[in-house]
Amino acid sequence: MRITHLGPALVVLSALVGCGGSTIMAPPAGCVNASSTIICTQSGQVQGVIEGNVRAFRGIPFAAPPISNLRWRPPAPPASWQGVRSAASFGNICPQTDFNGGVQGNEDCLTLNIFTTSPPPNAPQPVMVFIHGGANLLGSAQGTPDVPAPPLVTRGTVLVTVQYRLGLLGFFAHPALTTEGGGTSGNYGVWDMIAALTWVHNNISNFGGDPNNVMVFGQSAGSSDVQALLVSPPAQGLFVRAGMESSVIPGGDLSGGLAQAYAFDAPLVPFVGCASAQDVLACLRAVPANTIVQAQLTPGLFIFIGLANDPRVIPADPFAKLAQQGSPVPLLIGSNSEDGVGLNGENDPNVPLSAAAYAAAIHAQFDPLMAGAGDQVLMLYPASAYDTPEYAHIAVEGDYIITCPTRNLARAAAGAQRPAIWRYLFTHRYKNDTFLNSLRAFHTAELSFVFGNFEAVYYTQTPYTPTAAELQLVDQIMGYWTRFAATGDPNGAGAVPWLRYDTANDNVLQLGDTPATINGFHNTQCDYLSTLPQP
Repeated sequence: MRITHLGPALVVLSALVGCGGSTIMAPPAGCVNASSTIICTQSGQVQGVIEGNVRAFRGIPFAAPPISNLRWRPPAPPASWQGVRSAASFGNICPQTDFNGGVQGNEDCLTLNIFTTSPPPNAPQPVMVFIHGGANLLGSAQGTPDVPAPPLVTRGTVLVTVQYRLGLLGFFAHPALTTEGGGTSGNYGVWDMIAALTWVHNNISNFGGDPNNVMVFGQSAGSSDVQALLVSPPAQGLFVRAGMESSVIPGGDLSGGLAQAYAFDAPLVPFVGCASAQDVLACLRAVPANTIVQAQLTPGLFIFIGLANDPRVIPADPFAKLAQQGSPVPLLIGSNSEDGVGLNGENDPNVPLSAAAYAAAIHAQFDPLMAGAGDQVLMLYPASAYDTPEYAHIAVEGDYIITCPTRNLARAAAGAQRPAIWRYLFTHRYKNDTFLNSLRAFHTAELSFVFGNFEAVYYTQTPYTPTAAELQLVDQIMGYWTRFAATGDPNGAGAVPWLRYDTANDNVLQLGDTPATINGFHNTQCDYLSTLPQP
Protein backbone atom coordinates (compact mmCIF):
# COMPACT_ATOMS: atom_id res chain seq x y z
CA MET A 1 0.00 0.00 0.00
CA ARG A 2 1.09 3.60 -0.53
CA ILE A 3 0.49 6.10 2.23
CA THR A 4 -1.86 8.96 1.41
CA HIS A 5 -3.28 10.44 4.79
CA LEU A 6 -3.79 11.63 4.39
CA GLY A 7 20.35 11.16 -14.20
CA PRO A 8 20.15 14.90 -15.07
CA ALA A 9 17.47 15.44 -12.50
CA LEU A 10 19.73 14.22 -9.73
CA VAL A 11 22.51 16.54 -10.90
CA VAL A 12 20.04 19.42 -10.61
CA LEU A 13 19.26 18.46 -7.03
CA SER A 14 22.92 18.32 -6.02
CA ALA A 15 23.17 22.10 -5.94
CA LEU A 16 20.50 22.17 -3.26
CA VAL A 17 21.65 19.45 -0.88
CA GLY A 18 24.57 21.22 0.74
CA CYS A 19 24.77 19.01 3.85
CA GLY A 20 25.40 15.92 1.79
CA GLY A 21 28.76 17.16 0.58
CA SER A 22 27.72 19.09 -2.53
CA THR A 23 28.03 22.81 -3.13
CA ILE A 24 26.26 25.29 -0.85
CA MET A 25 25.01 28.16 -2.98
CA ALA A 26 26.51 31.56 -2.23
CA PRO A 27 24.26 34.64 -2.08
CA PRO A 28 24.37 37.15 -4.93
CA ALA A 29 27.13 39.74 -4.74
CA GLY A 30 26.17 42.68 -2.56
CA CYS A 31 23.42 40.82 -0.72
CA VAL A 32 23.40 41.93 2.93
CA ASN A 33 20.98 42.08 5.82
CA ALA A 34 19.82 45.67 5.55
CA SER A 35 17.46 45.70 8.55
CA SER A 36 15.51 43.36 10.81
CA THR A 37 13.00 42.84 7.98
CA ILE A 38 15.29 43.00 4.92
CA ILE A 39 17.26 39.78 5.00
CA CYS A 40 19.73 38.20 2.60
CA THR A 41 19.11 34.70 1.21
CA GLN A 42 21.08 32.62 -1.29
CA SER A 43 18.89 34.08 -4.06
CA GLY A 44 18.65 37.72 -2.97
CA GLN A 45 17.13 40.00 -0.37
CA VAL A 46 13.62 39.50 1.00
CA GLN A 47 11.56 41.97 2.98
CA GLY A 48 9.23 40.62 5.64
CA VAL A 49 6.73 42.34 7.90
CA ILE A 50 6.46 42.89 11.63
CA GLU A 51 3.25 41.58 13.21
CA GLY A 52 3.24 42.39 16.90
CA ASN A 53 6.33 40.76 18.37
CA VAL A 54 6.86 38.47 15.38
CA ARG A 55 8.69 38.99 12.10
CA ALA A 56 7.02 37.14 9.24
CA PHE A 57 8.66 36.28 5.92
CA ARG A 58 6.23 34.57 3.58
CA GLY A 59 6.38 33.05 0.13
CA ILE A 60 10.16 32.68 -0.17
CA PRO A 61 11.09 30.34 -3.05
CA PHE A 62 13.38 27.50 -1.99
CA ALA A 63 13.39 25.88 -5.45
CA ALA A 64 12.58 26.73 -9.04
CA PRO A 65 8.95 26.34 -10.15
CA PRO A 66 8.52 22.63 -11.07
CA ILE A 67 6.87 23.42 -14.39
CA SER A 68 7.40 22.38 -18.01
CA ASN A 69 10.56 20.28 -18.24
CA LEU A 70 11.06 20.49 -14.45
CA ARG A 71 7.76 18.72 -13.74
CA TRP A 72 8.49 15.31 -12.17
CA ARG A 73 12.13 16.08 -11.51
CA PRO A 74 13.84 16.70 -8.18
CA PRO A 75 13.70 20.42 -7.38
CA ALA A 76 16.16 22.75 -9.09
CA PRO A 77 17.72 25.79 -7.35
CA PRO A 78 15.61 28.96 -7.26
CA ALA A 79 16.53 31.80 -9.58
CA SER A 80 18.32 34.79 -8.09
CA TRP A 81 16.79 38.26 -8.21
CA GLN A 82 17.99 41.82 -8.04
CA GLY A 83 16.74 44.30 -5.48
CA VAL A 84 14.45 43.43 -2.59
CA ARG A 85 11.71 40.83 -3.01
CA SER A 86 8.57 41.29 -0.92
CA ALA A 87 7.95 38.49 1.57
CA ALA A 88 4.77 39.99 2.99
CA SER A 89 2.36 37.52 1.39
CA PHE A 90 2.12 33.78 1.01
CA GLY A 91 3.04 32.13 -2.26
CA ASN A 92 0.72 29.95 -4.31
CA ILE A 93 -0.66 26.78 -2.81
CA CYS A 94 0.15 23.63 -4.79
CA PRO A 95 -2.57 22.36 -7.18
CA GLN A 96 -5.38 20.46 -5.44
CA THR A 97 -9.14 20.17 -5.36
CA ASP A 98 -11.20 23.23 -4.46
CA PHE A 99 -13.84 20.88 -2.94
CA ASN A 100 -16.35 22.14 -5.46
CA GLY A 101 -15.48 20.09 -8.52
CA GLY A 102 -12.65 22.36 -9.58
CA VAL A 103 -8.95 22.88 -8.96
CA GLN A 104 -7.12 25.55 -6.97
CA GLY A 105 -3.45 26.36 -6.77
CA ASN A 106 -0.51 26.71 -9.12
CA GLU A 107 2.50 24.53 -9.91
CA ASP A 108 4.75 27.48 -9.05
CA CYS A 109 4.35 26.70 -5.37
CA LEU A 110 7.70 25.65 -3.90
CA THR A 111 7.95 28.32 -1.22
CA LEU A 112 8.37 28.44 2.52
CA ASN A 113 7.44 30.83 5.31
CA ILE A 114 9.59 31.92 8.24
CA PHE A 115 8.39 33.32 11.56
CA THR A 116 10.78 34.65 14.16
CA THR A 117 10.81 37.18 16.95
CA SER A 118 10.84 40.96 16.72
CA PRO A 119 13.27 42.36 17.67
CA PRO A 120 15.69 39.71 16.36
CA PRO A 121 17.05 37.24 18.93
CA ASN A 122 20.40 37.92 20.56
CA ALA A 123 21.61 34.36 19.93
CA PRO A 124 20.78 31.71 17.31
CA GLN A 125 17.53 29.93 18.10
CA PRO A 126 16.36 26.36 17.47
CA VAL A 127 14.48 25.95 14.20
CA MET A 128 11.19 24.06 13.85
CA VAL A 129 10.30 23.05 10.28
CA PHE A 130 6.66 21.99 9.90
CA ILE A 131 5.34 19.63 7.19
CA HIS A 132 1.60 20.04 6.73
CA GLY A 133 -0.89 17.20 6.43
CA GLY A 134 -3.64 16.50 3.92
CA ALA A 135 -3.05 12.94 2.65
CA ASN A 136 -0.25 14.28 0.40
CA LEU A 137 -3.15 15.42 -1.79
CA LEU A 138 -4.33 18.56 0.02
CA GLY A 139 -3.22 21.36 2.27
CA SER A 140 -0.60 24.07 2.28
CA ALA A 141 1.92 25.89 4.42
CA GLN A 142 -0.41 28.85 4.85
CA GLY A 143 -3.10 27.32 7.01
CA THR A 144 -3.98 27.54 10.66
CA PRO A 145 -0.49 27.30 12.18
CA ASP A 146 0.67 30.59 10.70
CA VAL A 147 -2.41 32.76 10.28
CA PRO A 148 -1.73 35.10 11.97
CA ALA A 149 1.93 34.82 12.98
CA PRO A 150 2.08 31.91 15.44
CA PRO A 151 2.69 32.55 19.16
CA LEU A 152 4.91 29.43 19.18
CA VAL A 153 7.82 31.50 17.91
CA THR A 154 7.73 33.73 20.98
CA ARG A 155 8.97 30.72 22.95
CA GLY A 156 12.53 30.94 21.67
CA THR A 157 12.30 29.21 18.30
CA VAL A 158 12.23 30.05 14.61
CA LEU A 159 9.32 28.40 12.75
CA VAL A 160 9.44 27.42 9.08
CA THR A 161 6.39 26.07 7.22
CA VAL A 162 6.94 24.33 3.92
CA GLN A 163 5.05 23.76 0.66
CA TYR A 164 5.61 20.58 -1.34
CA ARG A 165 4.14 19.10 -4.51
CA LEU A 166 0.93 17.15 -3.96
CA GLY A 167 -0.95 14.28 -5.55
CA LEU A 168 0.14 13.03 -8.94
CA LEU A 169 2.23 16.16 -9.48
CA GLY A 170 4.26 15.24 -6.41
CA PHE A 171 4.20 11.45 -6.30
CA PHE A 172 3.85 10.14 -9.87
CA ALA A 173 6.03 7.13 -10.72
CA HIS A 174 6.59 5.84 -14.27
CA PRO A 175 9.25 3.60 -15.86
CA ALA A 176 10.31 6.37 -18.25
CA LEU A 177 10.81 8.73 -15.31
CA THR A 178 12.85 6.07 -13.56
CA THR A 179 15.10 5.73 -16.61
CA GLU A 180 15.44 9.50 -16.86
CA GLY A 181 16.09 9.78 -13.12
CA GLY A 182 18.89 7.26 -12.94
CA GLY A 183 16.82 4.52 -11.33
CA THR A 184 14.30 6.50 -9.30
CA SER A 185 10.93 8.21 -9.77
CA GLY A 186 8.02 9.32 -7.62
CA ASN A 187 8.48 10.90 -4.18
CA TYR A 188 9.03 14.34 -5.74
CA GLY A 189 7.15 15.84 -2.82
CA VAL A 190 9.70 14.29 -0.47
CA TRP A 191 12.53 15.71 -2.61
CA ASP A 192 10.84 19.09 -2.09
CA MET A 193 10.96 18.64 1.69
CA ILE A 194 14.65 17.75 1.48
CA ALA A 195 15.30 20.82 -0.67
CA ALA A 196 13.45 23.00 1.83
CA LEU A 197 15.49 21.58 4.72
CA THR A 198 18.64 22.23 2.71
CA TRP A 199 17.53 25.83 2.10
CA VAL A 200 16.98 26.19 5.84
CA HIS A 201 20.47 24.86 6.53
CA ASN A 202 21.99 27.36 4.10
CA ASN A 203 19.94 30.46 4.97
CA ILE A 204 18.26 30.32 8.36
CA SER A 205 21.12 31.89 10.30
CA ASN A 206 20.26 35.24 8.68
CA PHE A 207 16.80 34.98 10.23
CA GLY A 208 18.09 34.25 13.73
CA GLY A 209 17.95 30.45 13.48
CA ASP A 210 20.62 27.88 14.28
CA PRO A 211 21.19 25.72 11.16
CA ASN A 212 22.74 23.02 13.35
CA ASN A 213 19.69 22.76 15.62
CA VAL A 214 16.75 21.95 13.36
CA MET A 215 13.66 19.93 14.27
CA VAL A 216 11.44 18.66 11.46
CA PHE A 217 7.88 17.77 12.46
CA GLY A 218 4.62 17.05 10.72
CA GLN A 219 1.00 16.12 11.27
CA SER A 220 -1.11 13.42 9.59
CA ALA A 221 0.43 12.78 6.14
CA GLY A 222 3.15 15.22 7.17
CA SER A 223 3.93 12.88 10.05
CA SER A 224 4.31 9.93 7.66
CA ASP A 225 6.53 12.14 5.52
CA VAL A 226 8.74 12.82 8.54
CA GLN A 227 9.02 9.07 9.08
CA ALA A 228 10.21 8.77 5.48
CA LEU A 229 12.73 11.57 6.05
CA LEU A 230 14.09 9.72 9.08
CA VAL A 231 15.26 6.89 6.79
CA SER A 232 15.98 8.90 3.63
CA PRO A 233 19.74 9.04 2.90
CA PRO A 234 19.73 12.55 1.31
CA ALA A 235 17.85 13.93 4.34
CA GLN A 236 20.40 12.80 6.90
CA GLY A 237 22.27 15.62 8.60
CA LEU A 238 19.59 18.20 7.77
CA PHE A 239 17.82 17.91 11.15
CA VAL A 240 18.74 16.77 14.64
CA ARG A 241 15.26 16.16 16.07
CA ALA A 242 11.91 15.02 14.70
CA GLY A 243 8.24 15.06 15.60
CA MET A 244 5.41 12.87 14.31
CA GLU A 245 1.80 13.80 15.07
CA SER A 246 -1.05 11.41 14.22
CA SER A 247 0.24 9.20 11.42
CA VAL A 248 2.69 6.33 10.95
CA ILE A 249 3.80 4.19 8.02
CA PRO A 250 3.27 0.61 9.27
CA GLY A 251 5.74 -2.10 8.39
CA GLY A 252 5.46 -3.37 4.83
CA ASP A 253 3.20 -0.57 3.62
CA LEU A 254 5.63 0.51 0.91
CA SER A 255 6.90 -2.99 0.15
CA GLY A 256 5.51 -3.00 -3.40
CA GLY A 257 8.16 -0.46 -4.35
CA LEU A 258 8.23 1.24 -7.73
CA ALA A 259 6.53 -1.69 -9.48
CA GLN A 260 3.45 -1.20 -7.33
CA ALA A 261 3.66 2.57 -7.80
CA TYR A 262 3.73 2.12 -11.58
CA ALA A 263 0.57 0.04 -11.41
CA PHE A 264 -1.22 2.54 -9.19
CA ASP A 265 -0.25 5.52 -11.37
CA ALA A 266 -0.63 3.92 -14.81
CA PRO A 267 -4.21 5.21 -15.43
CA LEU A 268 -2.92 8.78 -15.78
CA VAL A 269 -1.23 8.19 -19.14
CA PRO A 270 -4.33 7.10 -21.10
CA PHE A 271 -6.59 9.47 -19.15
CA VAL A 272 -4.70 12.53 -20.45
CA GLY A 273 -4.27 11.13 -23.96
CA CYS A 274 -0.57 10.28 -23.85
CA ALA A 275 -0.72 6.49 -24.29
CA SER A 276 0.22 6.59 -27.98
CA ALA A 277 2.62 9.54 -27.78
CA GLN A 278 6.08 9.00 -29.23
CA ASP A 279 7.59 10.80 -26.22
CA VAL A 280 5.30 9.95 -23.29
CA LEU A 281 7.09 12.21 -20.82
CA ALA A 282 7.01 15.22 -23.13
CA CYS A 283 3.31 14.61 -23.65
CA LEU A 284 2.65 14.31 -19.91
CA ARG A 285 4.66 17.45 -19.13
CA ALA A 286 2.56 19.42 -21.60
CA VAL A 287 -0.72 18.45 -19.91
CA PRO A 288 -2.18 21.31 -17.83
CA ALA A 289 -1.79 20.82 -14.09
CA ASN A 290 -5.54 21.19 -13.60
CA THR A 291 -6.16 18.23 -15.90
CA ILE A 292 -3.82 16.07 -13.84
CA VAL A 293 -5.53 17.06 -10.60
CA GLN A 294 -8.92 16.35 -12.17
CA ALA A 295 -7.61 12.90 -13.13
CA GLN A 296 -6.74 12.06 -9.54
CA LEU A 297 -10.22 13.23 -8.47
CA THR A 298 -11.96 10.93 -10.95
CA PRO A 299 -13.79 8.22 -8.95
CA GLY A 300 -12.35 4.74 -9.37
CA LEU A 301 -9.37 5.81 -11.49
CA PHE A 302 -6.65 5.68 -8.81
CA ILE A 303 -6.27 3.49 -5.74
CA PHE A 304 -3.53 5.35 -3.85
CA ILE A 305 -1.27 8.30 -4.49
CA GLY A 306 1.65 8.78 -2.17
CA LEU A 307 4.97 7.53 -0.91
CA ALA A 308 6.75 4.53 -2.41
CA ASN A 309 10.03 2.75 -1.78
CA ASP A 310 12.58 3.82 -4.36
CA PRO A 311 16.36 3.41 -4.57
CA ARG A 312 17.40 6.95 -3.60
CA VAL A 313 14.75 8.71 -1.52
CA ILE A 314 13.15 5.89 0.51
CA PRO A 315 15.33 2.87 -0.21
CA ALA A 316 14.29 0.92 2.91
CA ASP A 317 10.99 0.12 4.60
CA PRO A 318 10.60 3.09 6.98
CA PHE A 319 9.19 0.98 9.81
CA ALA A 320 11.71 -1.85 9.46
CA LYS A 321 14.67 0.54 9.22
CA LEU A 322 13.67 2.34 12.41
CA ALA A 323 13.11 -1.00 14.12
CA GLN A 324 16.56 -2.21 13.08
CA GLN A 325 18.53 0.91 13.93
CA GLY A 326 16.26 3.15 16.01
CA SER A 327 15.52 6.72 15.08
CA PRO A 328 18.66 8.59 13.97
CA VAL A 329 17.53 11.54 16.14
CA PRO A 330 15.39 12.03 19.26
CA LEU A 331 11.74 11.56 18.31
CA LEU A 332 8.56 13.09 19.73
CA ILE A 333 5.59 11.00 18.59
CA GLY A 334 1.92 10.69 19.45
CA SER A 335 -1.74 10.62 18.52
CA ASN A 336 -5.13 11.96 19.57
CA SER A 337 -7.64 9.86 21.48
CA GLU A 338 -10.35 10.55 18.88
CA ASP A 339 -8.13 10.63 15.79
CA GLY A 340 -10.92 8.71 14.08
CA VAL A 341 -12.93 11.95 13.88
CA GLY A 342 -12.05 13.86 10.74
CA LEU A 343 -9.80 11.11 9.44
CA ASN A 344 -10.58 10.88 5.72
CA GLY A 345 -13.59 13.11 6.36
CA GLU A 346 -15.46 10.37 8.21
CA ASN A 347 -16.95 9.52 11.61
CA ASP A 348 -18.99 12.51 12.75
CA PRO A 349 -20.20 11.76 16.31
CA ASN A 350 -23.22 13.98 15.71
CA VAL A 351 -24.58 11.65 13.03
CA PRO A 352 -26.72 9.01 14.77
CA LEU A 353 -25.49 5.42 14.53
CA SER A 354 -27.42 2.54 16.06
CA ALA A 355 -25.71 -0.34 17.80
CA ALA A 356 -26.86 -2.64 14.99
CA ALA A 357 -25.45 -0.32 12.33
CA TYR A 358 -22.19 -0.06 14.25
CA ALA A 359 -21.89 -3.84 14.43
CA ALA A 360 -22.66 -4.16 10.72
CA ALA A 361 -20.00 -1.58 9.85
CA ILE A 362 -17.38 -3.39 11.93
CA HIS A 363 -18.21 -6.75 10.36
CA ALA A 364 -18.07 -5.23 6.86
CA GLN A 365 -14.67 -3.68 7.55
CA PHE A 366 -12.92 -6.46 9.46
CA ASP A 367 -14.43 -9.81 8.49
CA PRO A 368 -12.74 -9.74 5.06
CA LEU A 369 -9.38 -9.33 6.80
CA MET A 370 -9.55 -12.38 9.05
CA ALA A 371 -12.16 -14.93 10.06
CA GLY A 372 -13.99 -13.80 13.19
CA ALA A 373 -12.28 -10.40 13.21
CA GLY A 374 -15.53 -8.44 13.38
CA ASP A 375 -16.72 -10.28 16.48
CA GLN A 376 -13.34 -9.82 18.16
CA VAL A 377 -13.30 -6.09 17.46
CA LEU A 378 -16.84 -5.72 18.80
CA MET A 379 -15.81 -7.56 21.95
CA LEU A 380 -12.88 -5.18 22.42
CA TYR A 381 -14.98 -2.09 21.62
CA PRO A 382 -18.53 -2.86 22.79
CA ALA A 383 -21.02 -0.11 22.03
CA SER A 384 -22.20 -0.30 25.64
CA ALA A 385 -18.77 0.90 26.85
CA TYR A 386 -19.08 4.22 25.01
CA ASP A 387 -21.46 7.15 25.24
CA THR A 388 -22.86 6.27 21.81
CA PRO A 389 -22.13 3.56 19.22
CA GLU A 390 -20.55 6.24 17.02
CA TYR A 391 -17.95 7.01 19.68
CA ALA A 392 -17.17 3.28 19.78
CA HIS A 393 -16.72 3.35 16.00
CA ILE A 394 -14.48 6.40 16.32
CA ALA A 395 -12.32 4.61 18.89
CA VAL A 396 -11.89 1.62 16.59
CA GLU A 397 -10.91 3.74 13.59
CA GLY A 398 -8.52 5.97 15.51
CA ASP A 399 -6.79 3.04 17.20
CA TYR A 400 -6.59 0.86 14.10
CA ILE A 401 -5.30 3.51 11.71
CA ILE A 402 -3.22 5.76 13.99
CA THR A 403 -2.82 5.09 17.73
CA CYS A 404 -1.87 1.41 17.54
CA PRO A 405 0.60 1.88 14.67
CA THR A 406 2.05 4.81 16.65
CA ARG A 407 2.55 2.56 19.66
CA ASN A 408 4.08 -0.12 17.47
CA LEU A 409 6.57 2.29 15.91
CA ALA A 410 7.53 3.71 19.31
CA ARG A 411 8.09 0.16 20.57
CA ALA A 412 10.14 -0.76 17.51
CA ALA A 413 12.38 2.31 17.58
CA ALA A 414 12.92 2.58 21.34
CA GLY A 415 15.99 1.30 23.13
CA ALA A 416 18.27 2.24 25.99
CA GLN A 417 21.21 2.79 23.65
CA ARG A 418 19.15 4.59 21.02
CA PRO A 419 18.02 8.22 20.72
CA ALA A 420 15.12 8.88 23.06
CA ILE A 421 11.47 8.48 22.11
CA TRP A 422 8.87 10.73 23.77
CA ARG A 423 5.28 9.54 23.26
CA TYR A 424 2.10 11.55 23.94
CA LEU A 425 -1.66 11.08 23.74
CA PHE A 426 -3.71 14.26 23.25
CA THR A 427 -7.11 13.86 24.95
CA HIS A 428 -8.30 17.43 25.48
CA ARG A 429 -11.81 18.48 24.43
CA TYR A 430 -12.42 22.07 23.37
CA LYS A 431 -14.56 23.65 26.10
CA ASN A 432 -16.05 26.80 24.58
CA ASP A 433 -17.73 25.35 21.50
CA THR A 434 -20.46 22.73 21.68
CA PHE A 435 -19.73 21.24 18.27
CA LEU A 436 -15.95 21.05 18.76
CA ASN A 437 -16.51 19.61 22.21
CA SER A 438 -18.63 16.83 20.69
CA LEU A 439 -15.71 15.91 18.43
CA ARG A 440 -13.49 15.44 21.49
CA ALA A 441 -9.76 15.04 20.69
CA PHE A 442 -10.32 14.92 16.94
CA HIS A 443 -7.73 14.52 14.18
CA THR A 444 -5.76 17.83 14.06
CA ALA A 445 -7.13 19.00 17.45
CA GLU A 446 -3.66 19.35 18.97
CA LEU A 447 -2.35 21.74 16.32
CA SER A 448 -3.95 24.88 17.71
CA PHE A 449 -2.36 24.05 21.08
CA VAL A 450 1.06 23.36 19.56
CA PHE A 451 1.13 26.61 17.57
CA GLY A 452 -0.91 28.71 20.01
CA ASN A 453 -3.30 29.85 17.28
CA PHE A 454 -7.07 29.61 17.46
CA GLU A 455 -7.92 31.98 14.61
CA ALA A 456 -9.15 29.08 12.47
CA VAL A 457 -9.36 25.70 14.19
CA TYR A 458 -8.52 23.06 11.59
CA TYR A 459 -11.73 21.03 11.63
CA THR A 460 -14.10 23.98 11.24
CA GLN A 461 -11.76 26.72 9.94
CA THR A 462 -13.53 29.08 12.34
CA PRO A 463 -12.15 31.14 15.25
CA TYR A 464 -12.24 29.73 18.76
CA THR A 465 -11.89 31.49 22.11
CA PRO A 466 -9.95 29.28 24.52
CA THR A 467 -10.75 29.20 28.22
CA ALA A 468 -8.23 30.33 30.81
CA ALA A 469 -7.47 26.67 31.57
CA GLU A 470 -6.95 25.98 27.87
CA LEU A 471 -4.49 28.85 27.64
CA GLN A 472 -2.54 27.17 30.44
CA LEU A 473 -2.56 23.93 28.43
CA VAL A 474 -1.36 25.86 25.37
CA ASP A 475 1.51 27.21 27.45
CA GLN A 476 2.39 23.72 28.65
CA ILE A 477 2.26 22.11 25.20
CA MET A 478 4.23 24.88 23.50
CA GLY A 479 6.76 24.51 26.29
CA TYR A 480 7.13 20.78 25.74
CA TRP A 481 7.50 21.14 21.96
CA THR A 482 9.96 24.02 22.06
CA ARG A 483 12.14 22.50 24.78
CA PHE A 484 12.27 19.31 22.74
CA ALA A 485 13.22 21.35 19.68
CA ALA A 486 16.01 23.02 21.62
CA THR A 487 17.49 20.04 23.46
CA GLY A 488 15.82 16.77 22.46
CA ASP A 489 14.21 16.59 25.91
CA PRO A 490 10.75 18.19 26.47
CA ASN A 491 11.18 18.47 30.24
CA GLY A 492 11.95 21.55 32.27
CA ALA A 493 10.51 24.85 33.49
CA GLY A 494 8.57 23.08 36.25
CA ALA A 495 6.33 21.19 33.80
CA VAL A 496 4.72 17.86 34.65
CA PRO A 497 7.51 15.34 33.94
CA TRP A 498 7.38 13.65 30.54
CA LEU A 499 9.02 10.26 30.96
CA ARG A 500 11.15 8.86 28.18
CA TYR A 501 9.17 6.12 26.42
CA ASP A 502 10.05 2.56 27.36
CA THR A 503 8.54 -0.62 26.02
CA ALA A 504 8.11 -2.21 29.44
CA ASN A 505 5.51 0.36 30.49
CA ASP A 506 4.24 1.70 27.15
CA ASN A 507 4.14 5.03 28.95
CA VAL A 508 2.65 8.10 27.32
CA LEU A 509 2.15 11.67 28.48
CA GLN A 510 -1.58 12.30 28.39
CA LEU A 511 -2.14 15.88 27.23
CA GLY A 512 -5.54 16.55 28.72
CA ASP A 513 -6.90 19.09 31.16
CA THR A 514 -3.95 18.20 33.40
CA PRO A 515 -0.96 16.43 31.80
CA ALA A 516 -0.22 13.09 33.44
CA THR A 517 1.61 9.84 32.68
CA ILE A 518 -0.52 6.82 31.73
CA ASN A 519 0.72 3.34 30.91
CA GLY A 520 -0.49 0.79 28.40
CA PHE A 521 -3.19 2.87 26.69
CA HIS A 522 -5.53 0.45 24.84
CA ASN A 523 -2.80 -2.19 24.79
CA THR A 524 -5.25 -5.10 24.69
CA GLN A 525 -7.06 -3.56 21.74
CA CYS A 526 -3.82 -2.71 19.96
CA ASP A 527 -2.36 -6.16 20.50
CA TYR A 528 -5.26 -7.62 18.52
CA LEU A 529 -5.64 -4.88 15.89
CA SER A 530 -1.94 -5.15 15.12
CA THR A 531 -2.43 -8.74 13.96
CA LEU A 532 -4.74 -7.56 11.18
CA PRO A 533 -3.64 -6.23 7.78
CA GLN A 534 -3.30 -2.46 7.80
CA PRO A 535 -5.82 -0.36 5.85
